[in-house]
Amino acid sequence: MGKRQTRELADSATIGAAALEDFAGALRRQLADGQRSVRVFDIGGSGVKTGLISCPALRDFLHFGDLSSREDLRELQWIEKPTLLGMAPGDDGFAAWLVEKLPRLVREVDDQRVAFGVSTAGDLNHATGVLEDWWSGGGHPRQWHDGRPNPLVADLMGLPPLRTFVLHDGSAHLLGCSRCAVPPPGLACLALGTGVGFGITDVAGAMVDPSSESGGRSHLLTGGAPVSGCPYQGIWKRWLEGGTNARVEAVLAQEFAGSKRPWRTPWTSLVLGRRGMELAEAAHNCPEPAGNAYSSTCDHVATDGAEAAARGGVADDEVLRSSAVRAYGEQWHHFLHTKFLPSFQSAGRRHRVDKVCFAGGIAEINWPTISEVLLDPDSCALRPLPEGIEEGSRKCLRPSSRKKDGQSTRTVVLPPAPCGSALIGAGLYALAGCAGCRPLRCPCKAWLQVQRGGTQRNGSPACSAEDPRHPARHSRQGADAAFDGG
Repeated sequence: MGKRQTRELADSATIGAAALEDFAGALRRQLADGQRSVRVFDIGGSGVKTGLISCPALRDFLHFGDLSSREDLRELQWIEKPTLLGMAPGDDGFAAWLVEKLPRLVREVDDQRVAFGVSTAGDLNHATGVLEDWWSGGGHPRQWHDGRPNPLVADLMGLPPLRTFVLHDGSAHLLGCSRCAVPPPGLACLALGTGVGFGITDVAGAMVDPSSESGGRSHLLTGGAPVSGCPYQGIWKRWLEGGTNARVEAVLAQEFAGSKRPWRTPWTSLVLGRRGMELAEAAHNCPEPAGNAYSSTCDHVATDGAEAAARGGVADDEVLRSSAVRAYGEQWHHFLHTKFLPSFQSAGRRHRVDKVCFAGGIAEINWPTISEVLLDPDSCALRPLPEGIEEGSRKCLRPSSRKKDGQSTRTVVLPPAPCGSALIGAGLYALAGCAGCRPLRCPCKAWLQVQRGGTQRNGSPACSAEDPRHPARHSRQGADAAFDGG
């Protein structure tokens, strides 16, 4: 890394730290309001989840500072625990469907004390809340080529735009995973659900914005592939060396993300998401978790669930499933060492990763066994990859075990994210936005000029609050202080 880039990163860290202080201050002000609550939604491949959080509960849950002890792992006390509402009909009719599934929403929309936080998959513009190219609410990806402008997520859902704040699901998991008001610096959050969600923080702890041009590049693996869509052969074929069975054939035959034969050209979300776990369960003749726990509620998390996970306790259900979960964990271990870390710990990487946190239902339920595979129990660092591991027929490139100064590279694995981390992250983002903290940037690169009363570099007038792409919401996007534009 050159001197100029080092200087730029130092300046970015200084600016980012100041913005994060504003973000944390905004959260503190909102959390002091005992009457404020947040209705949160998580929209993804398994459907629409929702929950309700009070500010006093969030205040008791959050750490304002470093989480120094792995024993102080709190679970949020929800007003309404996360609930799966089901699969929405798509963008057309979503608002009516939502009210039908959640009648109390009508009252909450009229209540000025209720804020709304939304975590969603898809290409989202964080500064405006505009969905750029597809809507996952009904599992029907589509583009808007029929003359309509790209929609606001708040409008699609029938929520009040001035109290609704929308966050990409990878960033939502990242903001909610650490139990801290501000995530640690150099953190990668990997969300294990239908696919693989992903978010990273910069050297100050600000979330790197995947909707910005440079931030989007920072989310890519070497070679330009996103983490969720990176071609990855995995090690699952080893599971089938002794032969297949009817369950395995059924899993292999299922469509995934529009692909009729996905296992012919596997990629990360297929191999390392829920479908990969289903294949491991079938190949090892293990049962699925009881009660469809991956996509329902937080009922599987006991009051001391995180503490039990930290101690390595294993539930009876997981004992029956241990061989499948270990195989799945070994596949993740392989991916981290052969794909992820060589890219995100490379010398030329702008935002390098030295910490990893796992979130999502698969991690929540199976963490005791997965952690045995991934972690050195003495240091909580990622175990090294065994020698001689190969990916397909090609020898894997392993990251250097030494830095230039001779010190060992150490990737710390944080405790698993709390249940409903994407919902929690969306709630934090919404509260900071309601506090009115100023934004850092605008996709048209003109909003800062509006604040200064100036013009764009090309001499044209800066955008105004009347611009349909940039309504008065600009001034209320306070949560953007948590973002580094890239």
